[in-house]
Amino acid sequence: MNVNDSNPTKTQWKLKPLFFYHILAALLLITLFSPFTKGFWEVIDVAFFKWINGSLKGHPWWQIFWALANHKLADWVEDLFILTFFIAYVRTAHKTLRVRRIGELVFCILYIAAILFFVNRVLFRENIEIPRLSPTLVVDSSVRLSEHIPWMKIKDSASKSFPGDHGTTALLFAASYFILARGRLGILACVYGAFLCLPRLITGAHWFSDIFVGSGAIALIFLSWAFCSPLFQTFVNGWERMFSFKRIKTEVPK
Repeated sequence: MNVNDSNPTKTQWKLKPLFFYHILAALLLITLFSPFTKGFWEVIDVAFFKWINGSLKGHPWWQIFWALANHKLADWVEDLFILTFFIAYVRTAHKTLRVRRIGELVFCILYIAAILFFVNRVLFRENIEIPRLSPTLVVDSSVRLSEHIPWMKIKDSASKSFPGDHGTTALLFAASYFILARGRLGILACVYGAFLCLPRLITGAHWFSDIFVGSGAIALIFLSWAFCSPLFQTFVNGWERMFSFKRIKTEVPK
């Protein structure tokens, strides 16, 4: 999914990658829920959780760090970092391209927000109920930060952990930003996206597969529709024309 081609304003369908990403998402979901392969993910999930959650044992400062990272107020700090990435993407562009880049980021923000609301919340939380207990409710002797740090509100359990909302946000941000920015900024965004997934994983609110499979499948499907169809370019082209029209209108002498 490369939008930085020789003609970035061209709208077109990319059917082969669109089909490929849908097949890949379907395969991920099948392996997780098929009785023949779900045991594979169960082994990975339990081993990963025991390893990452076990790092909290006997380390009070490490516990406080991840408790803070898991707190709702941390979302504001995380959003500030995301805003920094967006500003860097715009400022590193030539002046003639900055309006277009702002339009690209506006599309990503609106698109991600729509996916989180209609897919994660409306579809999975309110209509398609997938009962799946989080690691702390299944694995014995797991570290519950809500018990070690009772004075802080921490999400370390869930009765419907699939898919992960924070994981979906992180993957959608990191993937879309990498598609747009590439280079060092894109790689840094991917590293930051991976970090955003950790608080819910280390505290036991989500399994590894909740994010890798659940959030990953959502990201593959909807980002392919954004960047392998005319949707993204049509929105950004319209954004650019709108601001070009406004600029021309203000420059017309009275």
